[in-house]
Amino acid sequence: MVKSNMEKQARFRKKEALKRRAEQIFKEIQLGMLILSDTRTNQEIQFNLDKIIDLPNDWTDEDYKRAWENLGKYGFDYSNSKNLLANDVRECRDTAKEFMAAPDPSRVLREEQEAIVKTKELAAHIISALKLSSCSDSDKAAALMEAARFLGRILINDKEVPRSKATTTCLAIIGPVYERPEWFVESLTDTLGWQLGKKTANEVGKKLQKFNYK
Repeated sequence: MVKSNMEKQARFRKKEALKRRAEQIFKEIQLGMLILSDTRTNQEIQFNLDKIIDLPNDWTDEDYKRAWENLGKYGFDYSNSKNLLANDVRECRDTAKEFMAAPDPSRVLREEQEAIVKTKELAAHIISALKLSSCSDSDKAAALMEAARFLGRILINDKEVPRSKATTTCLAIIGPVYERPEWFVESLTDTLGWQLGKKTANEVGKKLQKFNYK
């Protein structure tokens, strides 16, 4: 279908509005990062925003609406996920107990902070590899899940598996033959509840009750 010049101009203006909205969200996130000393990179933010506003050639109003809404969701989610990695690192440590018992308490805090920095660097390398890969987004997800299964099979060998939302997720996808820690069910419920929200978590629970285990 051949579009008139007026239609083309209208579509161009809408795409420009979408681009300006992405730029606004980028600046808002940057401001939040500055205030909160967030160490995530501008490149990571820009990459995600660019992916959201990358509409197909024959995009529809539905495509446009979804992109506009996803921009707002990304800005909200990004600002509320700034501490997730650090929290996962801290949850696997009993820093408060070690702090009280250590001859040099500052060393305990320093080691924890160093672990967080190293983990963020590793996460940045993994994200860079995903960005550079020629695989489709769904294939990248498959590769990431294989890496998570790899870690889950390693973690399950520990006498006392460290508990966090990250380790819980890895343990959740390694198959039913493994015996999980006692805390696993409670932690998985908590993880899914927070990440999915009440409505979706309840729907998942109902589906699990009806699941046909073979």
